Amino acid sequence: MNFLREHRIAVILCAVVALMALIPVANAALVIGSDWRGVPQSYGDEILYYNQIHEIADGHFWYGNQYLIERAGGPPVLIFGGHWLAAIPLLLGIPFVPAMLLNFILWSVVFAALAYWLLRELYVPKLYAAAGSFAAFLTCYGLIFRPSSRQEVYPVFLLLYIALARFLKKPESRSSIIFLGIATGATFYVFSYLWQTAVITLGLLFIYAVAQKEWPLMRATLKASALGGLIGLPQLLYMFWLSRAYPYFLESVSRFGLVDTHIPMAEIVYSGGWIGILVLLIAFVYWRVPALRREPHFMLISLFAGVSGLGLWIMQGSNLVTGKLLETGEHIRPFIGPWLLLAGVPIAWLLWQKRALMRRALRVVALAACGLILVGVFVFVKQYFYYFIDVTPNAALWKEEQGYAAPLQWIDAQQLRPVVIWSASDSPLDVYTPTLSRDYVLFATAVIFTLVPNDELHERYLVSRYFDNPTVENLKDDLPNYVGRQDAYHHAKTIERGIKLCRILQFWNGGENCGTPPTPQELMGESFFTGLERKFTQDIRPHIRTYMQKYHVAYIIKDRVLHPEWKPETVDAVKVWSDTRYDVYRVPQP
Repeated sequence: MNFLREHRIAVILCAVVALMALIPVANAALVIGSDWRGVPQSYGDEILYYNQIHEIADGHFWYGNQYLIERAGGPPVLIFGGHWLAAIPLLLGIPFVPAMLLNFILWSVVFAALAYWLLRELYVPKLYAAAGSFAAFLTCYGLIFRPSSRQEVYPVFLLLYIALARFLKKPESRSSIIFLGIATGATFYVFSYLWQTAVITLGLLFIYAVAQKEWPLMRATLKASALGGLIGLPQLLYMFWLSRAYPYFLESVSRFGLVDTHIPMAEIVYSGGWIGILVLLIAFVYWRVPALRREPHFMLISLFAGVSGLGLWIMQGSNLVTGKLLETGEHIRPFIGPWLLLAGVPIAWLLWQKRALMRRALRVVALAACGLILVGVFVFVKQYFYYFIDVTPNAALWKEEQGYAAPLQWIDAQQLRPVVIWSASDSPLDVYTPTLSRDYVLFATAVIFTLVPNDELHERYLVSRYFDNPTVENLKDDLPNYVGRQDAYHHAKTIERGIKLCRILQFWNGGENCGTPPTPQELMGESFFTGLERKFTQDIRPHIRTYMQKYHVAYIIKDRVLHPEWKPETVDAVKVWSDTRYDVYRVPQP
């Protein structure tokens, strides 16, 4: 009871956050209602992570390919430790949808508790710490909803900053060094962008210590960095092994969006700019209010905000130096919203406390900057929380998704072992198959995110389009579904950014020599598409049954709404089940 009384504000915070995590349940009840058939409604791309978690629960510790039966149990391109954590409720026997809800509630509460802890470490009073934690939760609500990709990443992110705050208070303490080292090492196993951010952050702290000739801080930073690197080394060795063991490793990574460019994404301004505003506020106050330099709390909070914020910002634009861009700006953005509150609230609170040290004009400037930062917070809340409130646009889709369950459940009931299902490559049904059943697919667009060679990916796609008779024009229009994000988007966008930058630099000359942005199809070249069409017409179409055997196709699901022209009977398949939308055909096995 004493604990509850002492920490009642934190307990209330966690209770409110737990209730907020039930919003998806309310949405399902109000929007889907009696149409509910056990299919979790989609807000984004959560299904990609559901599939990986389900694969672990199905007995594949390595969840690397949850779509292709021939590669089931293969290694993932990247290790996400959160997948195994998220699978624990399933392994304990809890059904899938309740298990995912339990995860969301649990990790939402963990996020709030750790955010509260961090703000208390930075001298924020309990009530304001609770308010700041709750607001930080709202800035990334939709991301915490996504299992593994962010859900279990944020606690490690917050632990890293808690460890950093404690370390800055007592860098000579052995426990502080070990805590920071362990927190840094943990980042290697949950999210590749996070461990790179951690390395940059500690690097900045090291540079600061050298510049200030704070040798004890420098040595302690080196020790924590060495411990973190030692803990994270197996992850780096795993990546090295993959690159040697799988010749198509680089192809697979490239499909995530890897491009060679030194031009950062505009995201370093759109979201990273909020970091710049807060850091500039701190620098301005430091410069104009000398009395604050003698305040230990101000110096510690400023150093914390400076190295953590610049660590994120530098990471967001790191390809400026490395020349390697892998959607870095987009993947760092989700950390900036909560950081803005967790670094901004302590600064705002301290400036309010020390307002007597500032002249009236300085108070106005500081207040205006804090107000602008508050605008940034609302931007992130709208981006990652509002669509859980305004769900009207999703109503039709959510009800349609419920129809995916019936054909897959019927097929599962007929089989003792997993089988391969062929469904339309432009239908979400294929990507839902690993979550709603124990089966695999002939092809799904999400296969681009797994360890598989490009040639096989293209071949599977062409086989899956057999009933559609794809032409060069069809192949061009459907490019994003079978080549990956590098060729479908980022290669062309990178060139376009270079042209825009050229036009800005040559504004007075009209930018006439900067060129014209190409399309992804133009960069791929006409021969790429004619080659695919030729492979389809001359090889796959005449030998479709051979390819069906090659990829172990056992069932075909026809969507009568999307593809009424499909005729599975032409490949000797027999209709065995039907409902108001889908027909299931069994393929004779040799």
